[in-house]
Amino acid sequence: MSKLLFSHLVEIDDASKQLTIYRVLSNGEKQLYTQTDLPSKTVDEDKQGFEEFARALGENILIDSPIARNILKI
Repeated sequence: MSKLLFSHLVEIDDASKQLTIYRVLSNGEKQLYTQTDLPSKTVDEDKQGFEEFARALGENILIDSPIARNILKI
């Protein structure tokens, strides 16, 4: 059984202030992975909130990546 290989595409929509992550399969097909609102406060207004958001974003991508999970033994 072969592993499903894919990349991640991160899009940020200025109008809706949403961040969307897609899985992009080797054939180019995009699959919605997750979508979330960007923080409503600026980094200067809430540095800790920004750091938590950024950490969660990175963790989501790493946890969804079979290659990263294998390398990091997640």
